[in-house]
Parts: sequence; structure tokens; C-alpha cells
Amino acid sequence: MTTDATTAGSLVTRQSRGRDLAGILARRSSWLVLAAVVVALLALGSVHPAPPTRASRISYLDSVIKCPVCDNISLAQSDAQQAQDLRAVVVQMVDAGRSNREIEQYVVAQFGTDELLRPSNPVIWLLPICGGAGALAALAVALVRRRHVTGPPAADAADEALVSASRAGARPVASGPRP
Repeated sequence: MTTDATTAGSLVTRQSRGRDLAGILARRSSWLVLAAVVVALLALGSVHPAPPTRASRISYLDSVIKCPVCDNISLAQSDAQQAQDLRAVVVQMVDAGRSNREIEQYVVAQFGTDELLRPSNPVIWLLPICGGAGALAALAVALVRRRHVTGPPAADAADEALVSASRAGARPVASGPRP
């Protein structure tokens, strides 16, 4: 009977919470706040950034394209003559109106796929995400297993004898070294 009373009590609590939530949403001020938030989010989402300037495009391309004779250094970081020559080609192509993608494709055609300093394979971007998800799953499994631990380990016969002797008021005899 107490189980039925507990179940009925939790049902009443859930119903009252539902009524409270309905009361809050029914108020006009809540709807006005919700409408203001939606309008603000739509306004923020419709703002488009200004197109990149010539200097920012050149800077971006110089940082993404690798120096042809250096080890994993961008054009912007290199002082090698070949890097300066390629930098001049990039500037000419930007001035000619070519897109960043066209310029990157030109560099790959001239020097190979390893000439760009950002990964071209999307799987490389997914590996850290999958690793993080795997770590979270392992943590969840460990926490669930830890939750199901039943309690302290059971006492062995020697421990039981010590407790019985202590309760009886007798002095226990040491049976050997205890850890």
C-alpha cells in the first residue's frame, strides 16, 4: 500500500510541475521574451561579414601554402628565394581575380599535394572528435560500473575471529603478520 501511495504522490508532483510550466508559458511576458530572443537570433544570423580584403587574402594564402624548399614552414615564415618567388605569384593571382581555391589548386598542380599546410582529407578532422567521443563513452562505462559496486569486501575467517574475540572481551592472539 505504501508503494501505491508513493506512486500516487510522485504522479501528483509531476502533474503539478506540468501545471506550473504551463502557467509560466501562458503568461504574456514569457511569450514576449521568447519572441525577442528569436528575433535577435535571426538578426544575428542574417549578418554577413564583409568580403576579405586583398591584404587579408594574401596573408591567408601565405600562411596556408608551404615553402617549396623548406620543411613545414609557410610562405609567410620563410625567407628563401623560392618562397619569395611563389609569394609574388600568389600576389599576381590575387590581383588577377583568382579565388583562393584556384590559387591553392595551382600550387598543388605545380608542387604536389603536400604543399598545403592544412589537411585536405576530412577524415583527419573527424579523428579527434571520434577519439573524444570514445573517451567519453569509456568514462561513462567506468562510472556506471563503479555505481554498481555493492559495498566493502566481505570479512574473511581471521577477521571474524578477531571481532568475536574483541566482543567477548578477550585479548586476541596474533596469528601472524597482518597487512
